[in-house]
Amino acid sequence: MSEYNEQFLAAYCRLSLADGDLGVDGKDESNSIENQKALVHEFIESKEEFQGMEVREFVDDGYTGTNFKRPGFQKMIDLAKQGKVAAIIVKDLSRFGRDYIGVGEYMEQIFPLLGIRLIAINTGYDSKDYIGMGMGLDVAVSNLVNTMYSRDSGKKLRSANMVKWEKGYTTHASAPFGYIIDPDHKGRYKIDPPSAAIVRKIFDLALMDLNTTQIAYQLNKENVPIPSEYNRQHNVRSKSNQYILTPDKLWNANKVWNILREYAYTGAMVLGKRRILLSGTKITRKMPKEKWYITEGTHEAIVSHEEFEQAQSVIRFTSKREYQTKNEYALRKKIRCGHCNRVMQQNFNLNDPIVWCEDGRAMPEFSNCPSEAYTIKQIEWIAYRALKHMLFILRAIDSNIREADKEQVKWQKALARKKQRTEQEVTLLKAERTKLYEAYASGSISLEEYKAQKAQVAVQIETMQKDLEKECADGVKDEIPAEVRQLARTAQDFYEEEELTKNAATAFIENVYVYRGAHIVVQFKFEDQIGQVMEKFHICLPEKKGGSECESVKEDWKDGFAGDLLSSYVHPAPC
Repeated sequence: MSEYNEQFLAAYCRLSLADGDLGVDGKDESNSIENQKALVHEFIESKEEFQGMEVREFVDDGYTGTNFKRPGFQKMIDLAKQGKVAAIIVKDLSRFGRDYIGVGEYMEQIFPLLGIRLIAINTGYDSKDYIGMGMGLDVAVSNLVNTMYSRDSGKKLRSANMVKWEKGYTTHASAPFGYIIDPDHKGRYKIDPPSAAIVRKIFDLALMDLNTTQIAYQLNKENVPIPSEYNRQHNVRSKSNQYILTPDKLWNANKVWNILREYAYTGAMVLGKRRILLSGTKITRKMPKEKWYITEGTHEAIVSHEEFEQAQSVIRFTSKREYQTKNEYALRKKIRCGHCNRVMQQNFNLNDPIVWCEDGRAMPEFSNCPSEAYTIKQIEWIAYRALKHMLFILRAIDSNIREADKEQVKWQKALARKKQRTEQEVTLLKAERTKLYEAYASGSISLEEYKAQKAQVAVQIETMQKDLEKECADGVKDEIPAEVRQLARTAQDFYEEEELTKNAATAFIENVYVYRGAHIVVQFKFEDQIGQVMEKFHICLPEKKGGSECESVKEDWKDGFAGDLLSSYVHPAPC
């Protein structure tokens, strides 16, 4: 009769990934899960004391023995702590674990405290024989050997993996989104058409100069599934099966960024990005790019190398950002720090969206950049006010251009009439020259008279032609740059707008610079050319009149269209 009541025997079996090729190169086939189960059950049946007891199996297939973070093992230990496990039986101590210190702690402290018996069949260990004693030198040496073996096998496995990486074969069980592991070519990728179409779409949007947030917005708008959701729906095993951990089903800038950065989409195998630091742990370190294993042309490409490089320009200066449902505003990508010249960061999760300089926020003691955050609303208000000044100038330029164009038309008509008269007179003079020659040929005039009169006619023709050329050169010329002409013509269309719009900002504003002390400078397109045209036409603006629509911009022009934010609009930088 068994001495155990209402307890069961735990048959524990483990097989690591390193044992996945059993039977190859002399590997021990007896380590397979089925052989471990058979050995344990045969042992239990041979022991009279275990007759009639329930036996439960706990299996960890594909888990290393260098740590105890294994689902089957943890489940068994949880039941053991509840007092439901009478004994744990394993093939040998290496199946229980290969961590010398960890295995020793279970054998000498945890199991004795819980009253659990541990039996390792092939090792010849039964904790019942060591009650009140240590595990024994032979068992300690066995555990130490298992630890050393595990570390050595870990090194060999990593070395074997690197050999495969050098040849362009992946050792991962999953492929990047857009691919699956090719069942016909072990270690290679194969196109998964539906998910590859999503990847292709993301690159196409990037090539249209959409940033990662805009791409994410468009994908969500079209209900395109994120990688983890797609893999769940299609039962695809992939690195992107994060749906187990998170209910997130929306695209964000981070997810798009990760896809646009995946070089494997060019048809290259990219391996060894991270390396395990310590055998038996999951502690990894990101490796520098020069130490990656990159093999070109191992599988079908989703994008060309040229398209991949073009897409990088979209994200080259973009950090990973959280998804924003609404991030469009008139000065998008135009608000820059006046000190470092970088586009300022933005946050649309607030009722009053703000921008700030990353350097000024992160390193205020080392940077000249502003450390405060500013509302986009107030910056756009200052930009709008400056734009109204510029539109006033451009309307004045346009008026002068129109007058100049009228003068140009008058001059061209007058020049055309003079040219016609000159051509007629030159024709008559040439005819007179012909008559002189005929008179000389008939003997009516002497040679000297012919030469003298011919010279006089030639001087008259040359004088008339030079006068015409001089008038053409001295006439009114169109010296207005085409860009200024276009802006001046366009200004009237925007002058009546009551707020800064995206179209107006795109047409007229180059950048808006924010300096320390909340000082704002608006830089307009073709400012130098506009200044030259103002000087040409001697455009004089009236003095400032408070609230007047025709405010003078003399000071603004000299200072670069500047403005200061009110203190009430200055916010502490966000965390």
